Amino acid sequence: MGAHNLLILQGGGPTPVVNATLSSALSEAYARGKRKVFAARHAMEGLIGGHLVDLSDVSPDQLKRLSRTPGAALGSSRVKPTQQELRSIVDLLRKLDVHEALFIGGNGTMRAAHAFSDFCRSERYELRAIGAPKTIDNDIQGTDRCPGYGSAARYVAQSTRDLGMDVRALPQPVSILETMGRSVGWLAAASAIAKRDEQDAPHLICLPEIPFLVEKFLADLDRILKKQNWAIVVVCEGIRDKRGNPVYETPDLSQADALKRPMPGGVARHLAKIVSRELKVRCRDEKPGLIGRASMLHASKQDLADAEFVGAAAVRALDEGHTDRMISLSPLKRAGEPAATLVPLAAVTGSDRLVPQDWLCDGDVPLNHKFLEYAQPLIGDLLEYEFAVGSVERYANA
Repeated sequence: MGAHNLLILQGGGPTPVVNATLSSALSEAYARGKRKVFAARHAMEGLIGGHLVDLSDVSPDQLKRLSRTPGAALGSSRVKPTQQELRSIVDLLRKLDVHEALFIGGNGTMRAAHAFSDFCRSERYELRAIGAPKTIDNDIQGTDRCPGYGSAARYVAQSTRDLGMDVRALPQPVSILETMGRSVGWLAAASAIAKRDEQDAPHLICLPEIPFLVEKFLADLDRILKKQNWAIVVVCEGIRDKRGNPVYETPDLSQADALKRPMPGGVARHLAKIVSRELKVRCRDEKPGLIGRASMLHASKQDLADAEFVGAAAVRALDEGHTDRMISLSPLKRAGEPAATLVPLAAVTGSDRLVPQDWLCDGDVPLNHKFLEYAQPLIGDLLEYEFAVGSVERYANA
């Protein structure tokens, strides 16, 4: 069964490890004797335009470098094809004799894989389709974790610790760090890994899973400042109020993406203005944005292992005749040794995976031991520092 021609595409936002999945998939395809391996430039956009490249003979040295390269080497997009465009894609695959497709991506890509698989069946075109999960948001249903999350979470956790060391040395007194996450709080939650004691950052974490109340936020922050004169707040860009509305959303429609969704981000600056006005203190906002999903320096060992594993597992699944399935990572039993099962694509495309309610708790840092035990091995050890400085009660005595 290894002689089939294979198509690979990368969809959605890049991660530090998505190319490790691509590299691993190519290595497995070569080992299994695929006749040709084609890749779509910029995912569905490339398929629509017929922009494919032949990756049938990438050298081992190139594959090794590719596996440690951030971004998405094939290019990505968030284009939703029309029915006529889908027919043109099927015609192209017929011409190239492609009967296997690997979709590497997040929720949107998994939905596209499932829809395209259904369309091929309706056109009586035999195509096996397998999804390999990828997203820094960690929000795909049906899998214990998503390659990309561990590395982006490591960036957030280490950055929170480092920011805390800066601010406690020269109190601002408030700095609000914004993480990515349009509708889920997995990345913001990861900042809790940085906290070793009560004085350590972060001091407040705001998640979409917990309705945001500005009055409570200000009261909590005021209490912390009166106690130690400085505070680090970590806030997810997608936090919502009790009615489910975004706390902040850019009104500029020209910034919407290809799916007509408003560009996320900016809530930290919005809240910083409120803090400065209401509490009469200096407040900075920090927004790493895309840097948080592009830092290869922060790639975690477990995340790289997961990314490589799902790429090879997806090609094996295709070779074994499976279709309309996604590689689902199983809960870790031992660090560095991922395992997986197959789940139907139809079962993972309905909704975003939130941080479970039983992993949340009351308090300024609303994550309990279940989340910490889950996230720690995915992130790995952070840098530890010896220098610390005691609180200066300037705010309390002012």
